[in-house]
Amino acid sequence: MSLWLAHPKRVALLLSAAMFAIPAVLVLVVPRPLEQPFGVDFLLYRDAAARWLAGGPYFEPYQLAGPYPITAGDVLYPPVALWLFVPFTVLPAVLWWAIPIAVTAWAIWRLRPAPAWWPLIALCVAWPTTLLKTWTGNPVIWSVMAMGLGVVYWWPSVFVLLKPSLFPFALFGANRRSWWIALAVFVGMCLPFGAMWADWVTTLVNSTGGGLLYSTLEVPMLLIPLVAWLGRARLADPEPQPFTA
Repeated sequence: MSLWLAHPKRVALLLSAAMFAIPAVLVLVVPRPLEQPFGVDFLLYRDAAARWLAGGPYFEPYQLAGPYPITAGDVLYPPVALWLFVPFTVLPAVLWWAIPIAVTAWAIWRLRPAPAWWPLIALCVAWPTTLLKTWTGNPVIWSVMAMGLGVVYWWPSVFVLLKPSLFPFALFGANRRSWWIALAVFVGMCLPFGAMWADWVTTLVNSTGGGLLYSTLEVPMLLIPLVAWLGRARLADPEPQPFTA
């Protein structure tokens, strides 16, 4: 305790670094822990968007035909995610990672969490699923960015709904008028896809191996900015008042 009081930042940095022993042990214990190719999820959804733009189906035909086990290569994100996927049919792939990682890092820096919270943030970053989903370029990294902006500006957390199974995090800031405006915008973005929503529901009903807890392992990813918010410099960031802009 005396060491912590004397050098809180130094101790916090050491503990934070120690958190990365988790993936290090995983690499040593689990054969081929990153057996999925780099960027495989990014390529999956970029190609699905390109196929849809060319007049083909967004979802794979087998997902609509009947029951199927969830495996790599299944298109599981709702059609509203095409607003994100379509631009990356022409944008440089590096931006798929650079934008959400940079924005989330900026949000954490903006909140300036106290040193006592640094190891917990590091634990969420070092969580094996965080590293795996980042490696594969899973679209959930954009939900993390939405949460990061949400803990700073409140309303962007609505866009966590890019992955509906993480919807509880999207409720952050729901006591703000701006959040409800953002929700209305999100609903408006959903409308152009019409019957594709019925197809999406069909793919979920037909899938096996998912369920309500399908995204549980991704929760620590969304906790990264939320923990930073909990540990923020409170004197510089007063508590929000209900239903303010």
